[in-house]
Amino acid sequence: MRKVFKVGLVRHILVLLLSALVLAAGAAYLLWLALGSPKLPKGGTATLGEVYNGVKLAFAVVAGVGAVVALAVAYRKQRLQEEDDRRAELNSRRDDTKLYNERFKAAAEQLGSTKAAVRLSGVYAFQALADDWEEGRQMCVEVLAAYLRMPFPGPFEKPWSEVNVGVNGHISIFRSTDSVEKHDGYEELQVRLTIQGVFASRLRRRKVTNASPVWIRRFFKGGQLQSGEYAEPAWPNISAVLSGATLVDVDFHNCAFAELDCRGVVFYGKTSFSHCRFAGIARFDNAIFVESAVFSGPVFDSWACFADVNFIGSVYFNKIARNHDLEFNSSQFHSMAQFNYMEVGSKGALYFFGANFKGPATFSGTLSVHEDAFVDATAGRKALFKDLPAPWKNVGGKLVKDPPGDEHSGS
Repeated sequence: MRKVFKVGLVRHILVLLLSALVLAAGAAYLLWLALGSPKLPKGGTATLGEVYNGVKLAFAVVAGVGAVVALAVAYRKQRLQEEDDRRAELNSRRDDTKLYNERFKAAAEQLGSTKAAVRLSGVYAFQALADDWEEGRQMCVEVLAAYLRMPFPGPFEKPWSEVNVGVNGHISIFRSTDSVEKHDGYEELQVRLTIQGVFASRLRRRKVTNASPVWIRRFFKGGQLQSGEYAEPAWPNISAVLSGATLVDVDFHNCAFAELDCRGVVFYGKTSFSHCRFAGIARFDNAIFVESAVFSGPVFDSWACFADVNFIGSVYFNKIARNHDLEFNSSQFHSMAQFNYMEVGSKGALYFFGANFKGPATFSGTLSVHEDAFVDATAGRKALFKDLPAPWKNVGGKLVKDPPGDEHSGS
């Protein structure tokens, strides 16, 4: 390819030389006409002044031709250098992509190993790859999320051991007889907890604690992050599909998701999505929260669904900011439920169609409830309501509207 460019360069220079000679000849002829077509002296002799002027004209023509040739050479060199740089960049990208694909293949093979220690190495290999490979980051997340969606019977406790002292003082260590099954399950749990930890660490937003000086804020016209705001996570704009997964002790507080699909997920242990930001759709329908679920302080920028969810433990949906509907239709609240101080934008409302409350529920400071929010909703014997939005009240285990003019009762 470079040889072709060199041949083209020589041809281009020859063409420019011929063109310059033609232009010089034409310019000399026009100058001769402008001077009145003077005739050369008879006898072929010229005065010293005429010779001097001719020499100056010859030098001017030569300098012009040389300048044109120099410009042509410089231009062609620049084009050649740009082409080399572009080719080098393409080759570099091709090499990087090849390297990333090789790392991806190696990490996938590790993640598919039958040995838990190798699978753990695969998890960290995907983490390192996603840190380096911005274009393939979402794909790495999808692989790790798919691993969490694989069948898992549930959390396993760490296999226990105890010390036995014999009659003669001999000391031995006794392990439970079913330790093999528990050992394998506990090892698999560690792999899954590690994946959850990777997601949490890379999607968590750092909270800004110190505000910028006043002069900086004025100079940037509010462009600087202020105290109490959050910076972008290490992996921004990430979507995760975890539908049907079994998750244990999820701690995604302060994390940011482009979209999150947790349909049918079983959440064991304490679950926290406090102060998360959901830029897109967030789905938790048909999920099961075995213990407490904390959703205090998150921001929902799009539709969020918690329909047909079983909240076995306490649930906290306090200080939620949203601009779209938030649905709890047909959900079961087996313990305490809090829905306090929810904020809503120009559109969106709360819905509890067909929900069932079996424990105390509070709605303090929450006004953005749809007028028909509690249609077909029921309450158990131990259900106590505080600040139930008007005109709804609990009558014999069913939430009904007060007739117009009646005083509202939140009990």
